[in-house]
Amino acid sequence: MRLFDLIRQALGDRAAIPTRAAADRPAKPEPPRVPELTAAELAAERQNGHGLLLLDCREDYEWRQGYIPGSLHIPMRQIPERLADLDPATDIVVVCAHGNRSYSIAGWLIARGYRARSLRGGLADWQLRGYPTARP
Repeated sequence: MRLFDLIRQALGDRAAIPTRAAADRPAKPEPPRVPELTAAELAAERQNGHGLLLLDCREDYEWRQGYIPGSLHIPMRQIPERLADLDPATDIVVVCAHGNRSYSIAGWLIARGYRARSLRGGLADWQLRGYPTARP
C-alpha cells in the first residue's frame, strides 16, 4: 500500500501524501478533573463533622457581602503566594460566587498535590437553598 501512496505522491496526488499519524504526535496533557459537590452535600459533610477547609476565593468586596461560616478567605490572586496557609493533607472545598473561579482554583490546587473540590453553583446556590451565611 505504501508503494501506491508514493507513486500517487510522485504523480501529484496531494491526498496521498503521507502524514504523521495521530499516534506519533505527543499527547496534550489533560487538565485535572475537578471533583464538585453540591450545597446539600457540603452541608451534610459539615453537619457530620467531616474535617474540611472551606477556602473562599472571592474578592474582598464579595466577602463582605456574606460568606459560609468558618471559611478561610484568600482572594484568588493571592492563593499562589499563600500556599503555605493550606495543608495538602486537608480536604479543601473551594468556594466562589457561582462555581467558576472555585473550579479553576481547585484544579490548580489538585495539579500541585492538594486535595481539593469545588462547590458547584458557589455561594449563590448555597444561599438559594437556605443554608446559613455570615458577614464580617
